[in-house]
Amino acid sequence: MKRVKICALALSACMAAGAMAGCKKTEETSVPSGSILDTVTSESSSEAETSGTISESVTPESSSEATSEDTQSTSESKATSAPSDTKATSGDDSNISLDAESQEYANTFVTNFVEQYFWDFDSSSAELDRYLDFVHIHLKINSRDSVTDVKNGELTFETFTVEKAQTVVGRYFGKGLKEEDCKNLSAPPDAYGDFAAGPYYKDGKIWYQAGAGESYNRIGIVDTIKNNGNGTLTIKFTVYEIDLDTFSSLDSNGLKAYYKLSPGKASMDKTLKKVSYGSAVVDVGQSGSYLLKSYDIA
Repeated sequence: MKRVKICALALSACMAAGAMAGCKKTEETSVPSGSILDTVTSESSSEAETSGTISESVTPESSSEATSEDTQSTSESKATSAPSDTKATSGDDSNISLDAESQEYANTFVTNFVEQYFWDFDSSSAELDRYLDFVHIHLKINSRDSVTDVKNGELTFETFTVEKAQTVVGRYFGKGLKEEDCKNLSAPPDAYGDFAAGPYYKDGKIWYQAGAGESYNRIGIVDTIKNNGNGTLTIKFTVYEIDLDTFSSLDSNGLKAYYKLSPGKASMDKTLKKVSYGSAVVDVGQSGSYLLKSYDIA
């Protein structure tokens, strides 16, 4: 998605009592992603960190308050915030009925992963590089000002601060990222050779070899959301590609219009091409924001 992130819209308050006072995320509207939510600070992350590369130090409640990391500029915000009545109700395993606001929030949250070709993921086994890879591309798409090009010998790298990485990981995964673990990464090379593009660590920053030419024209349209009755939701979605000519001509408002599409309208939109299906399991924070636990693409 170009540099636009609609703040996470709350997972609708249209849930009948006993279903889920759900809402959507703010990276695009009220409180979560891309909108105006307090970001998860490095202090909050470190305070709860335990041993391990990625810890459960950031609680769903704290991270949900900052679900859209790039709330400073509307072009960076993709989701809005989720209302405080977004908790899943224990024992309810029915599908949740989405209103327009909840649909937009859910679409936006999923698109944060779909747009960067995120592949199968399980938070119980994911290692540090998976989280940093997500942060790298997420910032390139949605918060380019957070990424700095740095020359290191013969090579050029794209860098971002560990603090920024902590904020993004907390916001989308509810995990605590420790700088001590990042320091265990190799230093960036300074000459051409056979090595990975990243991540590397140096001077309080994460480094990736610079690349260009990618088109991030995919979006996710949520088909169903099921309340699992244990504080988590299962989201089923369809992955679409926006026609490249159309995509290249879109401004921020034009792109936001796609995040509002219902499954029926998306299936009839001639500028969209269906490419695959996916599912995700998310935790739901006190404010209703989503935190990714697992993700699969068919």
